Amino acid sequence: MSVTSLATAEQSGDCPPPRWVLLVYTVPASPTSKRAAVWREVKRLGALYLRDGVCALPDTAAARADLEALAGRVQELGGQSTVVWNADLSPATAEALRGALIRSRQAEYAEVSEAAAELLQHVREEAAHHAFDRSARASIAGDLGRLQRWLEQTVARDYLQVGDPTPVRTLLAACRAELENHAVPLARQGT
Repeated sequence: MSVTSLATAEQSGDCPPPRWVLLVYTVPASPTSKRAAVWREVKRLGALYLRDGVCALPDTAAARADLEALAGRVQELGGQSTVVWNADLSPATAEALRGALIRSRQAEYAEVSEAAAELLQHVREEAAHHAFDRSARASIAGDLGRLQRWLEQTVARDYLQVGDPTPVRTLLAACRAELENHAVPLARQGT
């Protein structure tokens, strides 16, 4: 659902305001690597901080599972954690969080799309000059794999489903096709 259609649905009453799942945690100050590990995981999940040690996601089954798992990790690190489901935040706070999540995901979809388009352009430019041998294919396949993982991580963080991964998947498929179309046949590679 696009941002415009989501806002229209909310205004028309078709979509109730989102509820939130919160993770409230503390981690021992020392060693700092424990705090950094939790912070990295919060960022990987796409959660937003309300304040130090309190992060939020829209209350979905996936977000609950993700934050429950992180709560367990916090406890493994010697910290304390509480997960709050179905939190009803003030309208201003909820709207600010929702807007920040939407902007973050849209920016991330744009970044991965731009990277995929650049890779496709690179593959096409290189293919115009020569076929891809095994090492070139392996290098480009590695880049494709990284972009594919990035896209899937973005989709997983898109709890409000404001992005559309289809154009990026199309670019990645075009990269794969170009790579295969311009590969040096195995017999010519001496294998």
